[in-house]
Amino acid sequence: MFMILAENTTTTIQNVYTPFPLTMHIIFCVLATVVYGLEFISKKSPHYMLLLLACDLTFVTQINTAKPTIIGLFFAELFLLIGAGFFSYKYNKKLKAEEGEKKKAPKQDGDAVDKAFED
Repeated sequence: MFMILAENTTTTIQNVYTPFPLTMHIIFCVLATVVYGLEFISKKSPHYMLLLLACDLTFVTQINTAKPTIIGLFFAELFLLIGAGFFSYKYNKKLKAEEGEKKKAPKQDGDAVDKAFED
């Protein structure tokens, strides 16, 4: 019975720094690149680019698992995520300010219903 179980299990070692196998991690990185890239292009906020880089930098653990590399990746990820939080805060604050200006703006005379009843 143990021989059957030993033959059915895979002998590849899972990377301890990533919970995903290599193919799933590549798919995750590609999807994150597409989603955050499109958001960056459409909304022009730098926090999307920082999140894109933070997701893609995790791929380094699939290539190199040396202690200095992991420590450097930790600080790079920390810097990118703090930066993304900062720019996200600024972006949301700007959106709220623009929304407040739209509410305060006077009503335009270009309304089609108002002009329909003028004599």
